[in-house]
Amino acid sequence: MTDPNFFPRSKKLTLDQISKLTKITLPKSVDKKRIFLDISPLDSASKDNISFLDNKNYINQFKKSKAGACFFRKDFEEVAPKNMIPLISTNPYHSFALVANAFYPMKDITNAGVHPRAHVESNVKYDDTVQISPGAIVSSNVVIGSNCFVGANTVILSGVNIGANTIIGSNCTIAYSIIGSDVKIHNGVQIGQDGFGFAQNENMNLKMPQLGRVIIKDNVEIGSNCTIDRGTGPDTIIGDGTKIDNLVQIGHNAIIGKNCIFVAQSGVSGSTQVGNNVIIGGQVGIAGHLKIGNNVKIAAKSGVMKNIEDGATVGGVPSVEIKDWHRQTIILKKLISKKKNGK
Repeated sequence: MTDPNFFPRSKKLTLDQISKLTKITLPKSVDKKRIFLDISPLDSASKDNISFLDNKNYINQFKKSKAGACFFRKDFEEVAPKNMIPLISTNPYHSFALVANAFYPMKDITNAGVHPRAHVESNVKYDDTVQISPGAIVSSNVVIGSNCFVGANTVILSGVNIGANTIIGSNCTIAYSIIGSDVKIHNGVQIGQDGFGFAQNENMNLKMPQLGRVIIKDNVEIGSNCTIDRGTGPDTIIGDGTKIDNLVQIGHNAIIGKNCIFVAQSGVSGSTQVGNNVIIGGQVGIAGHLKIGNNVKIAAKSGVMKNIEDGATVGGVPSVEIKDWHRQTIILKKLISKKKNGK
């Protein structure tokens, strides 16, 4: 159960409301007015709870679950408990997320106004729907859209432009950046610092001036302690709807497409272009000046050292097609086994 001190729940939901929200057809025999009080994992759910199954590893919990209703794929209908209302979905986790957001809408963190211990320069443009927290510093010529939140001790440097409904957590620094609307930036994020660019000769590494910006489009989410470097002249760009986990590094001049997923501790080197709908696993490293196509998937801990075509799934160091990577793993395992057995 969630702690109501931290996560106050909204009104109760009927099956009919759940059906309309998720666009799922209910069984004809059920009472559409039946009320559900909460969401819950399979193993702790009660008859008043909604749950979901999206991974066959939890099939035993599913068979024993007391959830009153559950989102799952049609394949599992035969093993569902008798008293569970089946909510057949092609994407159970997404359906569950829709209901979870209805039960627990995002807390309204805006209590409009500038805290007395914040410092905001006189020529900053913002309206009375903006909240700026204690210790925050907003420098000259910054524009902040309506309904924005700026967290404690965050620093926004001169010239930054922030779109409407954007949330910026505590202890962030944002410089040389244009931030879109409905963006969420978690605590400790650093955006717009110098890119890592040097001109080398025999005697010294000469810093290349970083004269570009960071452009973050709408509906982007950036996890805690990420760093996004500004470009050298071209801009660093993060596309609409992209979601970035904690501790991710985006190098200068990188262009990230729409609706990408970056899992924690991954990194993109400078001047690399990543297409739309790309999924990048944890601790993936992508070298510079590459082109990653649309709809690409990269397995965790992979090292990408060459371009990847649209729709490919790759893994390994250096990364190869996922089938080849699995073959390599099997062959290596056999070789090790032979060596151990003295063959």
